[in-house]
This record gives sequence, C-alpha cells and structure tokens, in this order.
Amino acid sequence: MKTIINNNIQDQKVLFEQIKILNQGLLPAFAASLVVCAASLYGLWDVASHTALIVWMSLTVSVVAIRSLLIFFYRRHIDLQNAQGIIWHVIGSAISGIVWGIGAAVLFPPEQLEYQLFILIILMGLGTGSVATHTAYLPVFFAYFPASMLPVGVVLFSAGDPIHISLGIMLLAFVFALSYFGIKTNRNLKQSLRLRFENIDLLEQLRDQKDEAELANTAKSKFLAVASHDLRQPLYALTLFTSVLDESIKYPKVRRVVDQIKASVGTLRNLFDALLDISQLDAGIIKVEKTDFYLQPLFEKLDNDFDPQAREKGLSFIWPACSYAVHTDQTLLEQILRNYVSNAIRYTDSGEVRITCEDKGKFIVINVIDTGIGIPVKEQQVIFEEFHQLSNPERDRSKGLGLGLAIVRRTANLLGHSIDVASQPGKGSTFSITLEQANIRDRRGPIYPEVENEIERNRTYMVVIDDEASVREGTQSLLELWGCHVIAAADKKQTMTRLRQKNRSPDGIIADYRLRENQTGIEVIRAIHAEYNDGIPALIVTGDIAVDNLREVNSSGFQVLHKPVTPVKLRTFLRNVQLRQKHIEN
Repeated sequence: MKTIINNNIQDQKVLFEQIKILNQGLLPAFAASLVVCAASLYGLWDVASHTALIVWMSLTVSVVAIRSLLIFFYRRHIDLQNAQGIIWHVIGSAISGIVWGIGAAVLFPPEQLEYQLFILIILMGLGTGSVATHTAYLPVFFAYFPASMLPVGVVLFSAGDPIHISLGIMLLAFVFALSYFGIKTNRNLKQSLRLRFENIDLLEQLRDQKDEAELANTAKSKFLAVASHDLRQPLYALTLFTSVLDESIKYPKVRRVVDQIKASVGTLRNLFDALLDISQLDAGIIKVEKTDFYLQPLFEKLDNDFDPQAREKGLSFIWPACSYAVHTDQTLLEQILRNYVSNAIRYTDSGEVRITCEDKGKFIVINVIDTGIGIPVKEQQVIFEEFHQLSNPERDRSKGLGLGLAIVRRTANLLGHSIDVASQPGKGSTFSITLEQANIRDRRGPIYPEVENEIERNRTYMVVIDDEASVREGTQSLLELWGCHVIAAADKKQTMTRLRQKNRSPDGIIADYRLRENQTGIEVIRAIHAEYNDGIPALIVTGDIAVDNLREVNSSGFQVLHKPVTPVKLRTFLRNVQLRQKHIEN
C-alpha cells in the first residue's frame, strides 16, 4: 500500500512538472504563431480572399489572447490537486489546430503551386515547433498537430493529379514521423522527470538518515558521558580500597583473592580508559606536541613493559637496536605502538612479535609483525572501526572492547601519519606507521633526576574533595596509609570550614571535577588558592567524557587524571607535592 501511495505521489509530481514545462513553452509559441500569421497574411494578400484572411487572422489572434489569459490565471492557481485543469490546454490546442488547419484549407490557392507549397512549409514548420512546445503533455500535442495538418491533406488528395497526391502522401508521412518523435520525446521527458524525483527522494532519505545518525551519535556521546561518570565513581572507590587491601594484607590465601580482585579492577580500568581516549579524540582536546627524538628509548620502554606478557604466552618479543630519530608527538606515538604490540601479543599463540624499522629516505616506517591468526582481506579495514573485534565470539572483556585500533586510526589522523596493515590468515599480520625522519646531531637527551619510590611520611597535609562518600573515604584511607594528614570534604563550604578550623595551609589538593549542587572541583581549588596560596599543587580527578566538560577541565590549568586513577599516579602526584615542600623548606 505504501509503495502504491508513493507511486501516485510521484505521478502527480511528474504531471505537475509537465504542466510547468508546457506553460513555459506556450507563450513563446503563441508569439511565434502571431508572427507567422502576419507573414502569411502579407504573403497571401494578393492571391486569397481578403475577407477570409482577415477572419482567419482575427480568429488566430483571439485564440492566442484567450489562451494567454488562461495561462496567466492557471500559473497562479495551479497545484498538485487541481492539475486536472490541463483540459483547458487540450481544448485550446485543438481550437488552434482547427483554426490553422481549416484556415489553410480555405486559403489554399487553386492552380498556384508555389503558394500551395508556401502554405505547406508554414504548416510543417509550425508542426515541427509543436514537438518542442507541446510534447511535454501528449494530449495537447495530438489535439493540435493532426488538426492543423489533415484538412490540407484532404485538399491535396482531392486534387487528383500526381503532384498533389505525392504531396499528400509526403504530408501524411510527415504527420506519422513527427507523431512518433513526439511520443519518444514525451517518454524521455517523463523518464528524466521520474529519475529526478527519485534522486531527490533518495537525497532526502540520505539527509534524514544522516540526521538520525547524528542524533544517535549525540545520544551515544551523552550516554557514555553520564554512564562513564556514574560508573567510574564506584570503580575508583574499588580501586582505592583494593590498593589499601593490597598494601595491608599479608596472608597468602587472602592475597591471592586480592590479586584476583586487582586483576578484575585493572580490566575494568583499561576498558574505561579506551572509552576515554575515544572521547578525548572526538572532543578535539588532545594537543599535539611534535618534537625530534630517538626511537631507541621508546623501544626499550616497550620491551620492558611487554616482554613479561610475551614470555608468559611463550612468545619471543624482538625489537631492533635502532639509531633513527623521528619528528612526532612521543606520547601519542607510544600510544599507537602500545595498541599495536598489545594486539599482536593478544592474537598470537605461538612464534614471535617483532618490531622493525625501515629507512625510507625522508620517512621511517615502524612495523609491528606477529605470527598470529592473521586477518581476512575483507576485515582489514573494518578492524579500525569502533567495537570491531576478531576471534572474540565469547565477548571476553579481558580482550578489550575493540577500540584499540579505532584509537590508532584517529590518533594517526590527528598526527598526520599514515598507517597500514598487511596480513594473511593463519600466517600473521604486520601493522605499520610512517613517520617523518628527524636529524638530531646530539644524541644526549634531557636528564631527569631519579624519583624516589618511597613517600616521606607524616609531613604532608592533603585536602580531598569528592561528593561520593566511598571515593572520599577510599582516597583518605590510601593517603593516610602513606602517612599523610588528610582533610576530606564533600563540597566548597565544607572544605573551607574544615581548613579554617585547622588554621593551616594545605600542601596539596585532590578534587573531583563534578560536585553536588552544580559545583566543580575547579571552583573549590580556586577558592583555596584565593585564601591561602595559588601555588598549592592541585589535581582534578574526573570520570567525565562529555566533550564540553573535558574542554573545561583541560583548560583549567590544573593537573588532570581520569577515573579510575591508579595508586601509582596518586603516589606520583603526592611525591611532586613533597618535592615542592622540600624546595620551599630549603
């Protein structure tokens, strides 16, 4: 039923367009017919009845005038519902054809062949012109064309001599040929109109689908933002309490359970980190800072981090002794290579994972080669899309969400680097990235002082602000376990009140971004800075992945960590606070 309705609507649109084309062509045709009529009057004045000529001219002008008025009226009132008014065009064309046909027969000069040919040429010329102006709607064409030709044909055949009969036959052949071309022209016009409206419908459908996709993407982003924040809160608290257990429990049986809890929490944290990376890339808040650096230290770092995983699976992890330097963002390149290497280890059960470098003149190509399961050709581009995974039908989340290579592609696009994959099922895969080669004369890089792992105890006064009680208590417990004095509060008012009661400036601040009553951690930190010291180290902890919130957090100027924050990162921040303390004391 829907298809029938759509076809009826399209037929109405085609008819409406035919009428528009017809109206556009008729007025110029009327003007031409008046010119031809005047020229005929002048040419036949000496051989035809003056009365007949004047009557014929008057009829022609009257018909043209009435039809022109009807067209002006019709143009103002035409729509898809009253297109049936086209009947007036048909009647008008029939009258015009009769006036020309009968007029030509009446004015046909006997025994004067040259004038007879003159009239035939005029009629055939008008008939040819009607193909261009009348075939938009065939009933209009056939109402005019035969009526204008056949009366003269009857006169020719009535003459009875060979020359007139021959002219009559040629006139009939002309009528049939032009009628055929008129039908073809009308058919082609209708087909082109149908195709045009089908294309317009397709474009509208595509536009609607695009709008729906954009709405769905917006809804997805909002959902991820809300879900990420709400789910990260208990996950962050779980991470903190697990860390307290890990540092407190010494019994072997209990420690095995704690280790299993830590592994599960780590898997959850990795999944949230992948979602955050995608959101940050979509938000456009990641700043690219390209520098020249040697690849060897990065490869050594990767070897140190991934070699235990490879050995656990019985794989050889091989990396090159590399003397090349490249120009790119070191942190983002490391993220790309980590995704490559972790995937290679994940999908390789035996053999090796190898990193190689190729000198391509101005460019260096880094390849991560494995002897794993390989990728079918039809999957080799799809794997760079979100949530697409190979060989994980059981949806094992320890194998990730299928976001790693999507992050790789977006990061590479952000850096302006090309990535590639070559693979054969059952033989392994090669993932590569092409980087700009750099010239570094001095290989010595910046030297950073060694940072002590141990936290100095009983010296640091920390403020923790979080409206989630479990997170607040977990952070406080962990910091107190490390020997800190802690003030924990839920909002700005509570924080300032407790600080004033202690009558001491804090050494460091850890604040959640989103607090109750539409407050933010940024506001609380700035309030503490305004009252005590704007140099107090401050850390914003957030579970948000909403684009606007991410931009605000990153533009605040404070250090930012995304939930769930690992204890190692909290230790690093605390160590920086203590280094500042020592610097002030000295």
